[in-house]
Amino acid sequence: MNGDTLRFIRSAGKGLLTEVNKELFLNFSGLKVESRIAEAYGSKREFLEPEFFLSCKEEAGGGGEEKTRLRLISSFLARALIGGRSAGLTDRALAHEAGAGFRAGGKKLTLRSAEAALLSEPKKHRREEIAAAGTKVFSVLDALCLRKLDVMTECSESLGFRSYGELIDKTSDGGIAVLKNEAAKFLADTDYISRDMLGWFFMKKMELPLKDASIRDMTYLFNSSELRSSFAKIEPALLTGKVLEGMALSPYRIPECDAGKRAGKEVRGISLPLNPPSETSFSIYPAGGIHDYESLLGCLGHALSYGFTDPDDDFELVFLRDPWLPGLFSELFSGLASEPTWLKRYPKIDAGGDFFKFLQARRIMAARIEAGRAIYAHELFTSVDRSGLPETFADIMSGAAKCRADRRDYVADFISPVLPPFRFKAVLAAPGFRRHMRERFDEEWWRTSAAGEYLSGLWSAGGRLTLSSLLGAYGSGAPDSETAVMDLEETLR
Repeated sequence: MNGDTLRFIRSAGKGLLTEVNKELFLNFSGLKVESRIAEAYGSKREFLEPEFFLSCKEEAGGGGEEKTRLRLISSFLARALIGGRSAGLTDRALAHEAGAGFRAGGKKLTLRSAEAALLSEPKKHRREEIAAAGTKVFSVLDALCLRKLDVMTECSESLGFRSYGELIDKTSDGGIAVLKNEAAKFLADTDYISRDMLGWFFMKKMELPLKDASIRDMTYLFNSSELRSSFAKIEPALLTGKVLEGMALSPYRIPECDAGKRAGKEVRGISLPLNPPSETSFSIYPAGGIHDYESLLGCLGHALSYGFTDPDDDFELVFLRDPWLPGLFSELFSGLASEPTWLKRYPKIDAGGDFFKFLQARRIMAARIEAGRAIYAHELFTSVDRSGLPETFADIMSGAAKCRADRRDYVADFISPVLPPFRFKAVLAAPGFRRHMRERFDEEWWRTSAAGEYLSGLWSAGGRLTLSSLLGAYGSGAPDSETAVMDLEETLR
């Protein structure tokens, strides 16, 4: 790749990601139903051909930062090709997800607002009604996402890979096959305790036998009235300020939080680097309870990982990261909502006794859900025959969640342009990194300026920082299930 080509990729890539990420943010925050992803790629058509990627792939080796830069650019070019060729389908899927309406319980809902309703609907039959009412709308979304998956596969093959799964393996820092194996170990090692704890809490709090429960029921259980009443209504600016003040963090610009409640808004919260480091925004859906705290803290950690980048660095170091790395900082910060010392100091909650066990059960099941998603994502992105995927998804996720999974969720979530399907790698890495922060600084690292200085130093490296180099810096090997399970067991003692 010659210098002129590299300069073009950096300049045009920055313009493309800035425009695409802003369109995605507006859609996922419910501010805009119709997105212009296809239009953004239409003005950068050079990225829609495989030549850029192939020239980058054939570059001579190198090591250290040069190797990292090349891998980040290579991954971006592959994603840009796939994103551009499937942009029309992405626009249609986003518009359908955010805007197509259906009625349930006397209310008009979208697929996204239905997810929010399930967080706070106490009656099981109404949760089932909401899910059933959206079936036709969901089937249209599934059809669009399957067509997009076909494009992803075709593009991967045009770049010389056997599948989209292999493309991910070769262009990222870590492989999905290894992650699948670690996820399987994690599920096996937490099988008994998860079944025992979840069954006990279902009976105590909902009088619902585990055999009759669904993931929708679990979604409500872990954001039920007890947790909503304990966690005061969130004030995004105040909570963000406390986190930044506690560690004396001063990003180029404080990330903006959109906390409006809209029918087309993604309920899980999103954070996107719109134009880092000066413009990093995130969006949460205020559903009440611990959900809001975890969502805000997780999005804030993600946003801050971009908010200290040197704006004069090259494109790949400012905009690009290994996909799991921002997720690690998201996990680190969202985990504060389950730490008794943090809860006692800020929301002023005494998280002792059964309440603490309830929070840990929530944490275990969230990790098991991500482990199941990692196993299934490997199947989805490497499978040739897709006819049995809905059943495969239901089997894997029902086993992971210990309660019934809806087979219709088998594709749309995994094709989302903002929700990573391999978040489990960050879940695996977070316990070791959290322990490192405690040992290096203090049990309450989140209110020490030295911890803030350390984190901001890591973040200032931008794309130079990789998950493997970060883990090596504090003496840890690759994230593994044993460390994650050990952390959970220590917490429950």
